Amino acid sequence: MRVLKVFWIVFVFMLTILYSTEAAIQRIPPKIDNNLEKDSKLLPCIKTLLDEAWIPSGSHLSKSAQGTLTVTNEGEIKIYFNVILKTSTGKKGDPPIYLRFVKVAQLDIRKVLEYAKAGDEIFIEQYTIDGNQRVLCAPSSLTVT
Repeated sequence: MRVLKVFWIVFVFMLTILYSTEAAIQRIPPKIDNNLEKDSKLLPCIKTLLDEAWIPSGSHLSKSAQGTLTVTNEGEIKIYFNVILKTSTGKKGDPPIYLRFVKVAQLDIRKVLEYAKAGDEIFIEQYTIDGNQRVLCAPSSLTVT
């Protein structure tokens, strides 16, 4: 009986050690190699189209613009994308407000510009199914005028 108790205590102790090291491994955040992003300026790898006309990244977009926003990737295939409008309340010290349109194939630009004011930024990025998946491209950006 005494041998069984000792065996049981050793077994529980081993399980405790095993699960505590496994939990410790899970708490360590994944290491991400940012050398590529540090060494070079990333360029957009998507093309933003407004009514099938290409809009270069960094260009200005009028608040009265109309049309359908679509995105193609490097292979000229239309893809899903996310649109993020970065705006502010206008009060000093307030953080920016982000309005997101997630996983859209096409979007009427007036829906975004309805909430925008001059100087706001619109970011367009490729949609990824996995939130942890990294796309080594900069989002396409537009400035509202």
